[in-house]
Amino acid sequence: MRRKRLAAILLITGASLLGASFLAAEGAKLAFNWAFVSRSADGSSAPIDFSERVNIKPGELFKIHIEPVQSAFVYLYLHDAAGDMTLLFPEKFETFESDSYMGTQVFLPDGENWFQLDGTKGTERFYLLASTQRLKTLEGLSLTYQDVKVNPKSTISAKNAARQAVLDEIARVRKQHSQLTIAAEKPVTIAGGTRGINTSVAKLATRIEATEFYTKTFRLDH
Repeated sequence: MRRKRLAAILLITGASLLGASFLAAEGAKLAFNWAFVSRSADGSSAPIDFSERVNIKPGELFKIHIEPVQSAFVYLYLHDAAGDMTLLFPEKFETFESDSYMGTQVFLPDGENWFQLDGTKGTERFYLLASTQRLKTLEGLSLTYQDVKVNPKSTISAKNAARQAVLDEIARVRKQHSQLTIAAEKPVTIAGGTRGINTSVAKLATRIEATEFYTKTFRLDH
């Protein structure tokens, strides 16, 4: 009873940020761990703070970590500075049908590898979406775009149209679920003394909990 009164007081007084986190955690239907980590020239790693505009310096490396925890179909797209669109996660949509999908830790790129941006000036946009239900229309358009991209007979206009269809569907889904974007974000606690690059990245992850749907865009300028 006391807990319910506290939630009501937070909402009435307009403490929106704390109240939203409390409600999201209470009614969470999907959960996943997420990290977007940069590695400086001196070898030190830290999560990227996207609350402000992010500028990537030459030679800076980065790695992404995703771990579905509860009822979360997670999608990650990269719309790069050259205009190309890439589905970074999952590698295949059949992954969602595997019994081992939930709870599996994924690192992009895997192993000892790190991403490094090329010399092209511009902005890299990462679209992160998570849903309690598979986004089948988005999946279908993504497969169509992948087929068009690798088909040597595809025209530039066909590739552009297929890519735009994916971007339009991402925008549509985000708008459709705009009222469900409230989420709770908290640090992930990992016990044990194991070492390694992936373990150090996982320790920098954030647990995201939301009701039915979550989305966020991450931008890297270079």
